[in-house]
Amino acid sequence: MPARTVLFLQHVQVEKPGLILDALDGSGLKADIRNLVDTPGASPDDLPPVSELAGLVVMGGPMNADDFAAHPVLKVERDLLVDALQWEIPTLGVCLGAQLLARAQGLAVRTGAELGRGHELGWAPLRDVDRDDPIVGPLADAPSVLHWHGDRIVPRSDTRVLARTDTTECQAFRAGPAAWGLQFHLEVTPDLLDAWLAEPSFSAEAADALGPGAMDQLRADARTTASALRPLAEQSVAHLRSLFEARANR
Repeated sequence: MPARTVLFLQHVQVEKPGLILDALDGSGLKADIRNLVDTPGASPDDLPPVSELAGLVVMGGPMNADDFAAHPVLKVERDLLVDALQWEIPTLGVCLGAQLLARAQGLAVRTGAELGRGHELGWAPLRDVDRDDPIVGPLADAPSVLHWHGDRIVPRSDTRVLARTDTTECQAFRAGPAAWGLQFHLEVTPDLLDAWLAEPSFSAEAADALGPGAMDQLRADARTTASALRPLAEQSVAHLRSLFEARANR
């Protein structure tokens, strides 16, 4: 039987796949959304083998990618990403998901404190975008994207870095023929951002990074950016969908 399931791994309920999930509408692909972070004793048996997947998407979260003591399931997810790379399963990692993908490739992930940098939080454009890349390339013309992270991926000399910002040298990278890591949040729409900011931990983090007017500023920037960003983001996720469909139709 063909693999028609796209597995989405969430770490925080509110950090939903947003535009990435929307891209599957009408495709005939099945979205299987899991959150194993709070599942005691979660093991590889709680996830389907990669051979049964048309695609894999690993979302963000506040955890450090190496904090297996507090969140053992992150080791399970990293091992799944290693398998996905070996099987060349179309894969996207977002924020924490990108960091887990980086660790699956043997790259380092460092805290902002280790690197002497603060949180990168807010709407800002990408720099040095690889326009030839089918996922990240369309975003070269985006006025800004949403950044919300403290930890950073540390690329090697052989890492195919696809974009950066002034404080993050690896905003996006390619991991083999069909896997991408995005440090920024391509999936977030204005409505999804509203849901984030309704969570006390998110609103407190935003205020700490940006000051007391953080929530109003983030919402205003989201709505100002949306009309130009959404069609470009949809180009990116449409290519990802095409890879899922190609895998499903083998």
